[in-house]
Amino acid sequence: MKTPKKISELTVYRLSIYERCLELLEKEKITTISSKEFAERFGLNSAQVRKDLAYFGEFGVRGIGYEVTLLKTEILRILGVLESSSGGEPWKVMIVGAGKLGSAILRYEGFKSYGFKIIAAIDVNTEASEYRLLSKDQKFAIPLYHVSEMEEVIRNQSVQIGILAVPEEKAQEIARKMTDAGIRAILNFVPVQLFLPDYVKVRHIDMAAELHCLTYFLSSQE
Repeated sequence: MKTPKKISELTVYRLSIYERCLELLEKEKITTISSKEFAERFGLNSAQVRKDLAYFGEFGVRGIGYEVTLLKTEILRILGVLESSSGGEPWKVMIVGAGKLGSAILRYEGFKSYGFKIIAAIDVNTEASEYRLLSKDQKFAIPLYHVSEMEEVIRNQSVQIGILAVPEEKAQEIARKMTDAGIRAILNFVPVQLFLPDYVKVRHIDMAAELHCLTYFLSSQE
């Protein structure tokens, strides 16, 4: 497998989409598929699929196409899910901000299947006697810590990824403390720009910006 020096975030994003599509094909017991069939099935661009995968090697067989399970495994490896820095264990994730948004994220049960484990939640509104945050069906519990303990938890549990869902006025301060404690990747749900060291990777989930993209599209069609 090739190791490209640098690829775009859009390419990485598309790889994740391809992996989920391949997972659906696996469930349907489909073992091989051509790039054309793959693209048509999921509304993708076949040339783009081939170009994205070509950055990392040759995965298809002429006249046959892609082996679904093999390609899915290779994409997971490329995305770092099968070879995390914790020796193959799920990536350790912490959610900071356990309000309505944070709690909703915590209740999402698909993290584990994608190689992630929520190991702790952090919030300012909690008491020592309430350090258990249960899922909606009570199948699992996530430790809930006070924000004053955040840095200690990050260091002691070697947290690798942080999800930020705090009030806007606290976002920069909290994000800086997270990175100072050792977190190097943040998924930011707060609609503010974060100013952090270059070695910290931040992905912004800005719902207003996404909606503006939709309103632009609708307006431009009029």
